[in-house]
Amino acid sequence: MADRDLRKWIAMLEAEGDFKRVTAKVDWDDEISQIMRKVYVQDGPAILFENIKGHENTFCTKLFTNGLGSQRRVNLMLGLPKDTTPLDTIKTIRARMKKPIEPVRVKTGPVKENIIRGKDVDLFQIPVPKWHPLDNGRYINTFNATVTKDPDTGLNNAGVYRGTILHKNKIGVLLMPMKDWGITYSKYKEMNKPMPVAFVYGWDPTLIVTSGAPVLGPEYDLAGALRQEPVELVKCETSDIEVPASAEIVVEGFMSPDPSTYEIEGPFGEGSGYYGEARKRPVVEVTCITHRNDPMYRGSLVGTAEGITEIRAAVTNMMSVVLWNILEHAEIPGIIDVFAGPITAVKIHKTYQGQARQIAAAMWGSKFAGHPFNTVIVVEEDTDIRNANSLLHAIHRKVDFNRDLVVYPLYMGSPIDVSLPYDFRAELEYGAAIANKLLIDATTDWQMHPPREEWGGERFPPNCHWSLPETVKLVEKRWKEYGL
Repeated sequence: MADRDLRKWIAMLEAEGDFKRVTAKVDWDDEISQIMRKVYVQDGPAILFENIKGHENTFCTKLFTNGLGSQRRVNLMLGLPKDTTPLDTIKTIRARMKKPIEPVRVKTGPVKENIIRGKDVDLFQIPVPKWHPLDNGRYINTFNATVTKDPDTGLNNAGVYRGTILHKNKIGVLLMPMKDWGITYSKYKEMNKPMPVAFVYGWDPTLIVTSGAPVLGPEYDLAGALRQEPVELVKCETSDIEVPASAEIVVEGFMSPDPSTYEIEGPFGEGSGYYGEARKRPVVEVTCITHRNDPMYRGSLVGTAEGITEIRAAVTNMMSVVLWNILEHAEIPGIIDVFAGPITAVKIHKTYQGQARQIAAAMWGSKFAGHPFNTVIVVEEDTDIRNANSLLHAIHRKVDFNRDLVVYPLYMGSPIDVSLPYDFRAELEYGAAIANKLLIDATTDWQMHPPREEWGGERFPPNCHWSLPETVKLVEKRWKEYGL
């Protein structure tokens, strides 16, 4: 994966037959998003839109999307066989993340081929779609890394946060004070200084994977671990933030600490499939844009009726890895598999009572609490955590609704969680949304189900899913005879 950037990634996808160019003229206003809804449902390829209405002569004319919209492309990113199972993908990511690779600093790179400053800055030169009809404008930040630098440690941090073009040089953003860049912003507010920000659009896909999950460690180092090559970084033009040297586009700016500068951000069609509400939120005033020659903008449709989105496909594996690492760090034994999602599932080999509650406490005692993963179900070896029917069977067979449903009054959640009342989602007022969490303990309760002699020392009666071996052989032998 030597020095892979977005262009080399596209070449890999094209060689695999998993990439299409759209040369027909398309409208950025809703048409592109409807195309992508159909592509998602059809498990379609990565797409490069090359002919976008109103962007025939702008400095950026192309949009690349859906580069990580399937498990096979996530596997390709890692250099794994396309049919690698999700569990093996997760194990590969976990192993690599234990060996982070520090980035290297270079003086310049392709992202510096063009530098636009001051009054010449115009975000509308970038072919950003209007992703949903009721969105408050064109959301430029949907599949990019937002990079900030901690003023105390000097460390770069990268995250994925939504943002919309408010004016030709302003981006309104959703900022949760409990998230990493929110914590950094609070430090700048205490100093009464504007916070430098850089938005990175289009680079090696490993960066969006590490930026989109609450990883434990520097995102650039972990992206290097996943790609098995260090990230080459260059310094921004207007701040000390460092960004990938071969990124397609980097937008630099500053976020004022003064709430009087906030502007309305939202609504925006979120991953929940519903619109996030509009509120006055922080604004990044853009000071500089750097870009490669003939750059490609990177964006993604987020909210769909089916829940099928590129960001979910891209980040689900990493969210599962992060949660598994959290449980390992908490020294909880017996973890077999983890699936992070709207309903998170953890498979364990149970070795003591209360193990499921300990898992939930560790999960929600971490940065995971700020994500809209409000329910976790813990099961044992006999359950397939990626099969809804198997999970429902575990609930039916092992859950006592009085003992095994545990509500954690955490009062912390995500402002994009539409199950919460409107006022509970005021992230700037509370630092996060106000949400409770639910544990479903679908493991065997040893106290309620002791081993019984008549069941051969087992805690449950024998299942009735089988016939005698000689009967199985007989039926197989006579199958054609039955005429079935």
